Amino acid sequence: MAENLQIDEILNQKRIGDVITKAFAIFFFPLGLILLIIRCFIGVHAFLIACLLRKSNRIRSIVMRFMCCVLGIVVRKFGERDESAQVLVSNHISILDHLAIDLISPCFLPSIWDIPTVIRWCFGYVDLGASRGRSELVQNAKKLLAETRGQPILAFPEGEITNGKRALLKFSTWAFEISDVVQPISITVSRPVPWNFSVSRIAASWLADLVLFFAIPATFINVEYLPKLTRNEDESIDEFALRTAQTIATHLKIEVSNFEPRDVAEATKRWKRDQFERRNQAGNSLSSGSSGNRLQNDRQLDECAMRIKQSHPSFHLSLIREDLQKTRNQAATITNLKLGKIPKDLNPNLDGKINLDPSSWKSIFSSRKWQMIEENRSKYLQKDGAFVATYLYDLYHSYVNRNYDFENFVEQLVNIDWEKIIRRSVFSGKCLIDLLKIIIKIRKGVE
Repeated sequence: MAENLQIDEILNQKRIGDVITKAFAIFFFPLGLILLIIRCFIGVHAFLIACLLRKSNRIRSIVMRFMCCVLGIVVRKFGERDESAQVLVSNHISILDHLAIDLISPCFLPSIWDIPTVIRWCFGYVDLGASRGRSELVQNAKKLLAETRGQPILAFPEGEITNGKRALLKFSTWAFEISDVVQPISITVSRPVPWNFSVSRIAASWLADLVLFFAIPATFINVEYLPKLTRNEDESIDEFALRTAQTIATHLKIEVSNFEPRDVAEATKRWKRDQFERRNQAGNSLSSGSSGNRLQNDRQLDECAMRIKQSHPSFHLSLIREDLQKTRNQAATITNLKLGKIPKDLNPNLDGKINLDPSSWKSIFSSRKWQMIEENRSKYLQKDGAFVATYLYDLYHSYVNRNYDFENFVEQLVNIDWEKIIRRSVFSGKCLIDLLKIIIKIRKGVE
């Protein structure tokens, strides 16, 4: 088993790895576009031929392999197919793995998608009830093998596409429940040096992978049949699946990992999130030179509105948030406040009724939300502001009525738990004003 291996290491993060290949891709782009258009027309004819000829016909395999060579997909066979094995198990590194094996030895591939009947029949996809559960899949697969007794079932136990360079995903065991005899297959893909683009990439669509197959002059798919494996009497299905995975991994000179398809899904989500954050950071850096950082999402707008409210407490929070939604810039909104472009008081036009236009519901909800935040914030500050003001006034009157000297009064001020008062007041502007008034009265009293 592969230890200290990260899931990102077995997935292609980039299409192009080195600078030279990137420069060549820019140069080759016009020619690749022409080649893509031509091969799209040829691909239509290849599809028609695949529909007309029977799948089990040997002539079909020869013609289709020739057509695929014209399309730039060269399939090379190594090893011999063992007809006694009705289940073929292979690693998965590209979207055309099934097509490559099917061109050499026609086979069935269980499908979990709702594929049109013509395409399903043409490319060998069969609906074995995979979407209805594992037991349904295994039962229908056994029934299919009993009825056909000719074409095998092809399985990709990894469940996801990997780069095939570091490790395999943990094999699913459903294929090994169908039969005790399987034939492993190892698949490798190579491209000429100037066009050494990755055949897959994390979070990429199948259409993007297919376009590269057609735009690049040649892609070599090497299919090698390994000796068949038979399950031992004292061997569990999990052990049999692990032994098969290790056989393929040993031939590819890689390891077997404990990662599963759900780990790939999590890595894909994380990769998309990182790409989104990088694009946002790039956009912020471009806009910071002229007009400051541009606020990108609602969270940044909300935080900025609260900061402006603390500096300008007389303005309504909802109005600050609305202006930020338009400007998406803190400096621009503060400028509007100083110029008087934003009113201090809210004049809501809502009469309690919801507009029937769904496009206006979001703005209505946002306006009411910020109005509620402003009202509750004002109540809270008024309550705590009164608490602080009363506390300070009581202290001042005790100084006046009891004729304490100023030094004792200052000592009492120092002993006040100011941290508690400031925390409760939430930096209320009213409290600070009251404090200044008290200090002025004290100074007048001393004088």
